[in-house]
Amino acid sequence: MKKIKIICFIFVVAFILISCSDDSEVDNGIPTILKGHVSDNIRGINISGYKIVLVKSYYVYNGLWSSGYANEVIATAYTDDNGDYSITFNYKLKEGESYAFYEQYYGDPYYPEYLPGGMGIKAGKTNINNINAWKPIALNLNVQVLNNNNPSLKIRNEIDNSSSSFLNTEFIYEQNISKTYYLRSKPNTDIKIIFWYYTGNNPVQELHQKTFLYHTTLDDVNTLNYTIDCSTF
Repeated sequence: MKKIKIICFIFVVAFILISCSDDSEVDNGIPTILKGHVSDNIRGINISGYKIVLVKSYYVYNGLWSSGYANEVIATAYTDDNGDYSITFNYKLKEGESYAFYEQYYGDPYYPEYLPGGMGIKAGKTNINNINAWKPIALNLNVQVLNNNNPSLKIRNEIDNSSSSFLNTEFIYEQNISKTYYLRSKPNTDIKIIFWYYTGNNPVQELHQKTFLYHTTLDDVNTLNYTIDCSTF
């Protein structure tokens, strides 16, 4: 009996030592800090209560049609009264994984611009990611449309000499109509207001486009009036 007790004691001690050894080999990652400042630099104000979500992004293969990127939330923070935020987390990535911000606003009520030098997150460092988050203004376009014989006539606006549509596009199908159309844009900025349509059939189509230059104000609403005769362009 005494021999059996000794064997059992040795087994328990060995199990404890193995368990401790396994715990010591667990990789919890590298303590890392992510912090920054969120402000509306156009209006010159700090933004409090702005939600910051840090995610780990990775590709998941579930077959041809259901594969794609998945996001795992690592940490969430909100800016304080001064517009500052701070996140402390353990940096730990496998091959094919990366860290990113999960965007919360998509232009409503803020449109975020991540400032130069940000978005790179290095393990064991204090990483600074500042954000210029500005509120879009409303473009109220009072438009008289004439001879829209090749619908749809479309309206968009482009900012800062970019070549892409910004936030939303309006479609007009009526041949003749007077109506107010609503777009969103960037305050205190040079923009292009573009009306366009196509003639012909795919794959050969001809673009017809008319562009107006405008500098937006800081007002929440900018109202403009246009007469657009599609037969002239």
